[in-house]
Amino acid sequence: MQKTGDEFELHELEDNIRTYITHNKGGKWELIKAPSEDMDGNNIKCYIEDGCSLHLQIYSSNGVFPPPYSQDSAIGIIVAVGNTGFQLERNRPTKMNTYMSRDGGLNWKEIRKGSYIYEIGDHGGLIVLAHNTKETNEVLYSYDEGLTWHSMTISDTPIDIFNIIIEPDSVT
Repeated sequence: MQKTGDEFELHELEDNIRTYITHNKGGKWELIKAPSEDMDGNNIKCYIEDGCSLHLQIYSSNGVFPPPYSQDSAIGIIVAVGNTGFQLERNRPTKMNTYMSRDGGLNWKEIRKGSYIYEIGDHGGLIVLAHNTKETNEVLYSYDEGLTWHSMTISDTPIDIFNIIIEPDSVT
C-alpha cells in the first residue's frame, strides 16, 4: 500500500512535535529555552539558535506521563515531564526527565532523571514528587520551591504511585 502525500505529511507532523510557550496571552509564541545543565551539573548543549529546546509532555495518550502542572496559589512554579532536543521524544520514555520552572516558564531546571508525578501545596512552599514509571518506596519533597530535595520512605516494599493528592485549597 502506498501512502498519499497527505498521509505522509501527517505522519511527519506526528513525529516532529515541538513545544512552544507564550508569556503574553498568545501574542508571541517561542520555543522553550532548555536548561544549561542537568540535575548532576553536566552541561546540556541545547540552544534555540541551533533548533534545540525543551519539549514538554502536554498530553500522554497512554497515561504514563503527567502533563505540566501549576497552582494558582504558587505563582510562577510549573513542574513538567519532557526532554531536550529537536522534538518531543514521546515514544522514548528513557529520554524523559522531570523539569521545574520557578519564574512562569522563562527558565527551567532539570530536577529528576525520569518521569515523576508531582503536586504543589502551601503556595509552592511544599512540592512532592514520586517516580511514576516504576515501583518505589519513597517520595521526594522540597520546602524551598525546588532548590533542595529530601527523601521520605513511605513503604517497606516498593509500590506503584499513580497520583499525589493534597487538600483542595492547597494552602496547608
